[in-house]
Amino acid sequence: MPATLIAFCLAATLPQPPARDSVKRAAADSARALPTMQVTATAVATDARRIAQPTAQLSGAALRRSQGASLGETLELIPGVRSLSMTTGIGKPVIRGLTNNRVVTLANGQRTETQQWGHDHSPNVESADAERLEVVKGPASVLYGSDALGGVVNVVRRRLPSAEGPQDVTRGRLSVAYNSANLSPSATLVTEGARGSFGWRLSGTGRNARDLQTPGGAVFNTGNRTGYLEAATGWHGTRHDVEFTASSRDETIRIADDPITSPGYDGRQRIRTQRLTLESNVRYGAQRLQLQAGYEDNRRAEFDGATTPDVTLGLRSRTATAFAHWHHAPWAGFTGVIGTAVQSTQFRTFGNETLIPDNRTQSAGLYLLEQRTLGDWSLSGGARYDLRSLSTPGNSVLQLAPTSRRFDAATGTLGAVYKATSPVSLAFNVARGFRAPSASDLFANGFHEGTRAFEIGRADLRVETSVNTDLGLRLRTARVSGEVTGYVNRISDYIYLAPVGMPGRALDSLEVRQGDARLVGIEAAFTVPLTSTLSFSTSTDMVHATNTVDRTALPFVPPMRATGALRWEEKGPGKSLSLSGEWNARQSRTFRDDLAPPAWAVLHASAGFSRLTSRGLVHVDLSVRNLTNHRYRDFMSRYKEFADAAGRAIVLRLSTDL
Repeated sequence: MPATLIAFCLAATLPQPPARDSVKRAAADSARALPTMQVTATAVATDARRIAQPTAQLSGAALRRSQGASLGETLELIPGVRSLSMTTGIGKPVIRGLTNNRVVTLANGQRTETQQWGHDHSPNVESADAERLEVVKGPASVLYGSDALGGVVNVVRRRLPSAEGPQDVTRGRLSVAYNSANLSPSATLVTEGARGSFGWRLSGTGRNARDLQTPGGAVFNTGNRTGYLEAATGWHGTRHDVEFTASSRDETIRIADDPITSPGYDGRQRIRTQRLTLESNVRYGAQRLQLQAGYEDNRRAEFDGATTPDVTLGLRSRTATAFAHWHHAPWAGFTGVIGTAVQSTQFRTFGNETLIPDNRTQSAGLYLLEQRTLGDWSLSGGARYDLRSLSTPGNSVLQLAPTSRRFDAATGTLGAVYKATSPVSLAFNVARGFRAPSASDLFANGFHEGTRAFEIGRADLRVETSVNTDLGLRLRTARVSGEVTGYVNRISDYIYLAPVGMPGRALDSLEVRQGDARLVGIEAAFTVPLTSTLSFSTSTDMVHATNTVDRTALPFVPPMRATGALRWEEKGPGKSLSLSGEWNARQSRTFRDDLAPPAWAVLHASAGFSRLTSRGLVHVDLSVRNLTNHRYRDFMSRYKEFADAAGRAIVLRLSTDL
């Protein structure tokens, strides 16, 4: 392993102690540290040390420094998580080698359906003013049903403010940043307040990125523009509360193509997403009934030119979701949740080309998840049953008659943590997940402007199912903290797109196929304090993925990665410095004729300081990624065949309470 592996990577937090009632200490600030609370994996507030399934959390200063133009980019330094990237606005989370609609994304608990139609469709979820990002690694179908085969990402927003006394509360936040890698300014402005038990919030985020800058020059047609607005209001009582949130996101993303096969191509996507969420909690003693209803309208228009007015391919989905969770009182030592969830998606196509037919998907699930502590053991277990139907009226262009399919699946999870609160603990978890085939898997038969390929579906696909086993060792001592986890994920009837036609850079088409798969991997992350202000952190992750039918590799599986970081920081609001580095091996096992760029290593540096003012905290963060402007190509980039990764990227961010 090269000497640059000893270089240092992004790490710890800039502490933010409270100065007044409205300023609270940030949550755990490192993605490598076990979070103090994790609700996405359990549906109830739980000490993370007692959760058997591997989880991660990004919050506070670490989240502030990691913010990117896409969700995948923001999360990619978490061990076991990568970003499958296209241009500067598309970054899909890859969890343990699985991505696309094998990873469920949540907007504050509401399931989103904006990335279901291919690897060029990124989750349209805004995290600029999120309180934290929670990641569940491995199957989570017991709580989230179909598609939670690889994991879950939940973008958790801040709680609405409340005024406990007679005086009203009004406050705000402002964050502005500039990224030199794509000449991109961005800003987020939030204003919020409360009168008694009534709270409200208005927020907006905007960013404008030009073409990606690399050591070899700019990558043509990779800019994007995003605007996001959110309004929330709610009332919180002693036994009841209700919140309503409305949001709108509008983005234009430029899509590059190989200048050899498509010289001068300047296509684009226009994506508009509106969401409505209504949530209520009713408490009675030690019990709580949680109800949520949501609606999402996602309209995606793809154009084959920068000024072309006609839509080449249009996809629009309207999704209604709802769930009810009964958080029951402790019974025979058990605590947990019993729930039901339903979903309905109406899908329509428009534009000059037809890729998939109009269709409707409906699903329903019943589930329970329970926890119990017995001496040194923290136990958890759950089960779920799902029904899903997909129907289409047919399509004459695709030569498809009216068709309907019905899928069902039973899933479960069982976990145990031994000596959860001790300096050394062991965690074991086994979980079964599933994914029902989507309309694009079943019926695609046309040219997809986003992937620049002809896609062919397969109507007889079966449900994907998986069994994942995790075994982890966790350390939390005065000398070292961290964990190492190994896992094996066996997937039956794995669905994938395979290239057919002439090999090389220009594919004739991509065809849906099905087989079995096995993913074996390991993740490790540790932090060692060297002095009261200096610490060293390191992490590594790798996954070996195989199609067990033909012994070939799976698509979009990242190579081995290792990071290291040396960080100095003052206690309390003060200064911090870090020098860090990242090394990626060459992917020795590629899917079909996929390109495997050489191994690469880059250095990063960061500095920051915080100051307490009469209104709250002010943070200034400066980071430099790819400090030496090293020229390399990332295996997880969809542009690796013709474009380098970003060169030296200077990011300056100012965040302040108003």
